[in-house]
Amino acid sequence: MRVVKLVIISAIVLFVVIWLISLLLPSHVRISRAMDIGVPAEKVMPLVADIKQWEKWNEYIRAYHNRIAEPEMLKADEIAIFITGNKNNLVTADWQPPSGNKFGSGFVIIDNHNGHSSVVQWYFDFHVKWYPWQKFQSIVYDQQLGPVMEKSLANLKRIAENSN
Repeated sequence: MRVVKLVIISAIVLFVVIWLISLLLPSHVRISRAMDIGVPAEKVMPLVADIKQWEKWNEYIRAYHNRIAEPEMLKADEIAIFITGNKNNLVTADWQPPSGNKFGSGFVIIDNHNGHSSVVQWYFDFHVKWYPWQKFQSIVYDQQLGPVMEKSLANLKRIAENSN
């Protein structure tokens, strides 16, 4: 009986310690990547604002199965993406996995060098609950998403610069 009590009390104390540590982690995480592109923002904007164009450069979209794309919505087996805003060189979207929390995304396109080039910043916003496993999972989001975002932005750069 003493061993059972010790195990139960130890498990509760361990959970409380892990939970207290997780409180130090933020509940909002933003993963962001940016790239300079050698064309003005108005040449990049059509590739970003129309979700049908994402198939040309976005590595996430290319990986999804049974895609159905419209200008402001894409549905696939793995995700549904909706363009929620498009103005002043800012395009925002909501990504909704079938079994999971919705998360936001956005593209900020900034003219650079008197309109001869632009900077494209792509970000994902995640809002996690107080659950320790969600907070600790958010630590690896950058390592999971970053390389794919970088490759996608490199594809976008290649396509935008070659369309001149």
